[in-house]
Amino acid sequence: MSDTCKDGKPSVLVMMASYNGEKFITEQIDSILSQKGVDVTLRICDDGSNDSTPSICESYASKYDNVLFEVNKVNKGLAKNFMDMVYDDNALGFNYYAFSDQDDVWLPEKLIHAIRQIEAQVHNEPALYYSDIENVGRNLNGGTREFASWNPCSHELVAALTVNWVSGCTMVFNSGLRSLILSYRPGSYERNHDGWVHLVAMVSGVVIADLDSSFIKRRISGENQVGQRDLEVTESFKSVMKRWRHIIKKSVHCQTRVAGYLLDGYENVMRRDEADFVRMYAKMPTSLFSRIEIGKELLHCPFPTRSMARGFAIKALLNRL
Repeated sequence: MSDTCKDGKPSVLVMMASYNGEKFITEQIDSILSQKGVDVTLRICDDGSNDSTPSICESYASKYDNVLFEVNKVNKGLAKNFMDMVYDDNALGFNYYAFSDQDDVWLPEKLIHAIRQIEAQVHNEPALYYSDIENVGRNLNGGTREFASWNPCSHELVAALTVNWVSGCTMVFNSGLRSLILSYRPGSYERNHDGWVHLVAMVSGVVIADLDSSFIKRRISGENQVGQRDLEVTESFKSVMKRWRHIIKKSVHCQTRVAGYLLDGYENVMRRDEADFVRMYAKMPTSLFSRIEIGKELLHCPFPTRSMARGFAIKALLNRL
């Protein structure tokens, strides 16, 4: 694929990881193929569905030259399925890249809006754009916004290291960021594909957080591979108790391990203060000083609720990150 198409439209590779998505995947594919102002290629990698998802995708691939479909030889899991598509040589040569779930509906201007935002704010730097999501019912009715309340902490590195509020299906990133991603492969994707890409962009390029906009209708049906996250601003007593039970659970040091991966792969492109901060975060399992300092940062971070800030701060002090 050449960098731009003959009609001058930016080229975009949309990567979809499918698994038993027969109920809604047709609408998702149709909305991707209906994107305005871009030359889109859709690559679907199925993770071993046992319903009609593969036959649906095959029918699109046989009908459209810009739809590519394959079935993985083994079940990779969501994050690895997505990231293998990023690393694959078949992803070379596109201007922009995007992740897609299998049961959403994209508004026609989703991709071109993101690209215009990147082109207006970025010159040659690696760049990531993301937006909010509108959660809807099975029939696309209703609608509540999910992540707008995270705007105040959208550029806080300590927040991004601790919790992922960025949904991969809203992401669009340029070829410069993909090149940086290719330069290092972490030992695992414990923060999922979107959390990892977000962190790489935060320490190596430009992140455009457009949380006042939404171009995706996400069904909350109980069947999503990646569904609504427990990030609501208004917390019931039950949700508060759930958060505190989570805080005192034994940690596997997921967040600190990911910080270590980030340092291993990208210290050479970080600012010195960023590298020092990520190093302190990664040292929390063995350093009381680091836990106290990170705890203070979390306590004062503008999370959507003060309960959330206190919870993360205590979790850091108790060595549970």
